[in-house]
Formats: sequence, structure tokens, C-alpha cells
Amino acid sequence: MTLRHIGFVFCLLPALALRIDVSAPSSREYPSLPNRQTPSLKEEIDNLFVATNQVRADKGRSILQKDGKLMVAAQQYADLMAEQDEMSHTLKGLTLVDKAKRVGYAYRKLSENIALNTNLDGRFVVYEQWMKSKGHRQNLLATDVSQIGVGIAGPSKRGKRYYYCQIFGAPLALGAP
Repeated sequence: MTLRHIGFVFCLLPALALRIDVSAPSSREYPSLPNRQTPSLKEEIDNLFVATNQVRADKGRSILQKDGKLMVAAQQYADLMAEQDEMSHTLKGLTLVDKAKRVGYAYRKLSENIALNTNLDGRFVVYEQWMKSKGHRQNLLATDVSQIGVGIAGPSKRGKRYYYCQIFGAPLALGAP
């Protein structure tokens, strides 16, 4: 891992302690991006979504569908982290449930991945950060979710820092009690 890609990664899972898995780099390379100078945030949001579904497909999991409400929630939270220049699952006291409620997302299951990286590279975050962290990998590969929202914000005020957020959901079934 180069200094260019140093990032900090945390995971929030019910009843599990924070764990950072510092494993050796895998022999599998993640798909490379075309050589370009400055990707846009929109391009990297798309790359984050595509890389997430590629990992899921490679592991035999179903493809996640973008959900408009989760997309808004994830982007709002990435924006908040960049504005505060702080990475936390509960900035300003917002829990994952609060994030879903604010956008009107009715759910039966929710989970979240966040990351901080000094490089704007959604594929790197998926393959080299989240997939190498047990908790993040569990969220990414969960079989009981079908929808996703992704957001990226930055660079932050204090430097070249980009904040990433994924919110995974299983919608509340229509007609369920």
C-alpha cells in the first residue's frame, strides 16, 4: 500500500466491537481504471457502485440495486463527514436508523460502510480497504440486503481527504405488519 492510498476504515455492526483487519495484500488485483488525471465525484460514485456489485458477483452474491432514498442518505452523510472533516458512524448524533428515517426509507435490515481516503478512487476503497476488513466485507457480501446507496464527498477543508459512505438495505415488504 502506498502513502497515496492510506485511509482509515471503521465498521459498525450490532454487538460487534470495532475491528480493523490488517491483512497482507491479496494476490488478486482489482480492475484498473483508465489512465486519467482527475476523476469526478460522480464517476467515482459510479465506480464504487460497480466495484461493490463486481465483488458480490465474484462471490456468488446477488447484485444490489441503487435505491434513490439510500443514495440521498449516503451522499448526505458523506457530505457531513467532509464538512466536519471527521469520520464517524454517528456524527452529530446521527445513527444509521436516523439516516434512513431522514429520507423516508422503510427497512427491515440496514448496514453501513464508511471510509476515509486521501485518494479519490472508489474501486481502491472497495477492494483494498473494505474487502480486507472483516466487518466491512460482511456488510458488502450480506445475502439479506438487496439495495444500496453510495456517496463520496471531498476534498475536505484540511487537505486532500475523501469521505465514502455505503448504506445497504432490505426494504420493508409491502403489506408487512
